[in-house]
Amino acid sequence: MTIHVMDGEIFKSAYIAPEIRGIFDEKSVVESWLMFEGILAEVQGELGIIPMEVAKEIKSKATLKHVKFERIVEINAKVKLASVATIRALAEACEKNASEYVHYGSCSPELFENTLSYRIGKVMDIFERELQTIRSLLIHLADKHKHTLMVDRSHGQQGNPTTFGLVAGIWSDAIAKHIERFQEARKRILVGSLKGAFGNYASYYAIAGEKCLEMEKQVLKRLGLYPNRISIRRHIERYAEFLNLLSLLSITFEKICDDIFSQQRNEIGELEEPFDSENQIGSSTLPHKRNPVLSEAIIAWSKKIRSNASAFSETHMRDSHDIIGFYIEDLIIPETCILTGSMLNSAKYILGNLKVKKDIMQKNLELSNGLIMTESLMLALSKKTKKKQTAHHILHKIAMESF
Repeated sequence: MTIHVMDGEIFKSAYIAPEIRGIFDEKSVVESWLMFEGILAEVQGELGIIPMEVAKEIKSKATLKHVKFERIVEINAKVKLASVATIRALAEACEKNASEYVHYGSCSPELFENTLSYRIGKVMDIFERELQTIRSLLIHLADKHKHTLMVDRSHGQQGNPTTFGLVAGIWSDAIAKHIERFQEARKRILVGSLKGAFGNYASYYAIAGEKCLEMEKQVLKRLGLYPNRISIRRHIERYAEFLNLLSLLSITFEKICDDIFSQQRNEIGELEEPFDSENQIGSSTLPHKRNPVLSEAIIAWSKKIRSNASAFSETHMRDSHDIIGFYIEDLIIPETCILTGSMLNSAKYILGNLKVKKDIMQKNLELSNGLIMTESLMLALSKKTKKKQTAHHILHKIAMESF
């Protein structure tokens, strides 16, 4: 039985983020835990910390092909700690006395934190790629409509003439800044650490001496993570920063979709998101409806993304670490990533198939019979008379009378 709406058979088609789902699928998460144990053993073998044949055995068995997922579930039901359940199930699968060296010198937080950062790295790669695609779509719209005149609005009122190309260009610039943020933030978000239970290298130094520094460097390199200068054990701000990047992203896409929503109103009618006229239904009782449901979904998801980021920002690690952070990570990060992935996929479809109605834009441009040109006339008058404030007063009086 499914509880979350994004997993139900009826509604899950709206949440289109298959790559993100694949990263946070339960078995994929466990597979990343096993991968970590395999890499740790491999590096320890290469550095002579554990026997090479033992390292090869652990590495070869550190996969769900050999470690039964059901066995991990069974062990976890007793021990109540998923890391231990995974380690014991892997140890059971190993031969040649290799079971004694599984998870050698490591601790549960290292297993969870490093693999979560690894998964977030994969997510950031996908999001950055999607943003590049969306930016390309917006650049195309900006170029195609650089001469498409429309009226710009503020406070819901007609302001100056502009072009839809400029509007799309402004959207594109916002996306470019998000791409820059993702690239710049990687060195802070995608960090890892192998420094033992309390972040002071005690266990690793005991088994490897100075080699523990090279061991950490090599393991993190193979996970695609940046090393940190000192222990990250007491801090989860890097994940809060990641979620706040998604929060900023949601602000931009909510704005874009709110613009489309507003300009799709019949009374304005300048833009329209794609609508499958042959099959799609807008209302069970009003056959004529063509609702902007994709834009509405993005607006709703954006609010949830920001809510999740806010909730995560209320969390910190007590003492050196506790499990509160892990619980909230498991709840918030996968959901927020799937919502963001769905948002980007839907935005890509909307912007790639957006209807721009030039004729209606031109019609709306002429609604005021030229009243929207008051600024231009005021500035021309002020240049001639050298009296800007007087020119504004005269044009304001005439404009108000014309209403």
